[in-house]
Amino acid sequence: MKYLLDTNVVSELIKKQPNPNVVQWVDAQDATRMYLSVITLGEIRKGVEKLPPSPRKEKIFTWLSSELLLRFDGRVLPLTTEAMLRWGELTGQLEMQGTILSAIDSLIAAIALHAQCTLVTRNTDDFRGIGIPLLNPWKTRPEETA
Repeated sequence: MKYLLDTNVVSELIKKQPNPNVVQWVDAQDATRMYLSVITLGEIRKGVEKLPPSPRKEKIFTWLSSELLLRFDGRVLPLTTEAMLRWGELTGQLEMQGTILSAIDSLIAAIALHAQCTLVTRNTDDFRGIGIPLLNPWKTRPEETA
């Protein structure tokens, strides 16, 4: 099974006091089965940019541009033509059902669907019912839902 880590999972890991359930879940996984999307990298970079100048900002920027990229080398999923076609199909179907996902969430969903990954996120309600296996590591016992 492959896991696509949502931005909130990656962000949790760099908090001063990360949620122990999230840390435990990530540590228990085979690193070669965990992936990031280019969307998550962009969201984290945006968050760093919005921080006021500080040693923490520099530390997070260094972590993003070196440690995180090295840790996920070869496991950052891009926005490909096929993923974008999946995005168009997904968002079109959802809109016809009256469901609207944000652009960021819908792109992450399309990448997860295209790459056949379980999406690991705190925001399972945002993605429920669209055919993506979901896992919430904040729960004491993470449960997979579709």
